[in-house]
This record gives sequence, structure tokens and C-alpha cells, in this order.
Amino acid sequence: MDEFIQFVADIFEVSVTELNANTAYGMVPQWDSLMQIRLIMEIESKYGVTIPIDEVSSLHTLADFYQYIKHGS
Repeated sequence: MDEFIQFVADIFEVSVTELNANTAYGMVPQWDSLMQIRLIMEIESKYGVTIPIDEVSSLHTLADFYQYIKHGS
């Protein structure tokens, strides 16, 4: 999880200390709708997963994304 948090911090351009597993959409000013799309694209590219559009609405926290990565689609 630490590596994933660092990965997201780099995307959001924030300190890793500003994020944790419970960080949710909208809690970080940078995490808006456009950043949500970028985050999904970056995760898909780095972790080799495909996140179907109908799954996106169920991914609210970084933990949600992390579990999706760990369990695949």
C-alpha cells in the first residue's frame, strides 16, 4: 500500500503524508473529476488492469482503488 500511496502522491503532486488509504475523492483539492480520470488511466497503465467505466462509481477511496488493483477486474 505504501508504494501505491507514493504513486498517487506523485500523480496528485502532494506530499505522501497528505494521503492514506481512507483518502477519498474530493478530500484533496487536486482530486477533481479530471484527476479522477487521470488516476484511473495511470493505474491502468502502471498496474496492467482495466477499470470498466461502470466500476468507477464504486471507487471512492484510495483503499477502493488499491483493492481493485490487488483483485483485478
